[in-house]
Amino acid sequence: MTPDIEDLAEHRDTLAAGQAMEFRVWTELIQQSRGMLHVFLPLLDRGLDAVVHRLTDGTYTAVQVKGRAANSVHSFEITIPASKLVDDSALLIAGQLADDGLGPELLVVDEGAFKRLAAHDVFRGEEIYWAIFSRERESSRWRDYMIPKEKLAERILGTPPPLVGAAAPESAEPVDRHNQWLGFLGEAEVIRRLAQNPRLDLFRPYPDLEMVELLARDRETGGFLGLQVKTAVPARYGEAHFRVRKATFVPSPTTWIVALAWIEESGGFGIDCLLVPSQDLPAIAVEGDDRWVLDFNPIHPEPTRFDGYRRNLADLGRLVAQIASGKTPLS
Repeated sequence: MTPDIEDLAEHRDTLAAGQAMEFRVWTELIQQSRGMLHVFLPLLDRGLDAVVHRLTDGTYTAVQVKGRAANSVHSFEITIPASKLVDDSALLIAGQLADDGLGPELLVVDEGAFKRLAAHDVFRGEEIYWAIFSRERESSRWRDYMIPKEKLAERILGTPPPLVGAAAPESAEPVDRHNQWLGFLGEAEVIRRLAQNPRLDLFRPYPDLEMVELLARDRETGGFLGLQVKTAVPARYGEAHFRVRKATFVPSPTTWIVALAWIEESGGFGIDCLLVPSQDLPAIAVEGDDRWVLDFNPIHPEPTRFDGYRRNLADLGRLVAQIASGKTPLS
């Protein structure tokens, strides 16, 4: 049977409105927080719409967004399949979307509380949770979770972000197209390795403004691990030099560095990589004027201070899941 054209158009419109709602929320978070909240978007949709990184203390918060088109009535309804509520600690942000942006109030509640307070039913064989949110807050069970749109970032930050002057722009560096290509290839390789572990959800920053370039979330524990990926080609004596910029370097127990060496002869990355906690970097790297430098020989290893960080690239997915779940030292 051929689908009805109007049904298809309505379905596309619903999907478009949902995506527009999400990006309106991300924009509000970035603007209101003055850059203190960074948004990571999923590479594969497995129930979470984003992860928000709170730079004031390094905390990661999983987020799901639900919205409805604005209307003239004093309430709106959302329905969520139980299978889409994947993390009781994740924040659910719901509201109405008008032509000029988000509605004046938003629901912000963790998924666990939403499941306790929402109606629970089965519809067409699928378990669902649904709720009606009234603009008359005093008579609503959701009144403690309804906030003005302007307070959205404050709800996640905890306190209003400090008003700081804009940082002086850094001098632009010439673009090295080979390094740019190699960096992209390295990130793609790390993503491929991590994607082989079904325990991990992967997210990329939107926009890319901080040290963490790839965020992994362990689905079993809800733990997070942020990664910065570095690539280099071994020089004349077999050492690859990985450089980490001090300007964006923020050591954190949830941020690690992955360093991959590109082997020209084989047309691929070396069997081994470096997996370094960011907090260890100043103690083991060579300090340059504006960068930390890690020297690593991927082919002919000799005993060095990096031996404890040398890992088989094939084990990267398992190791990242182990770190994200809090199981260290690594095995």
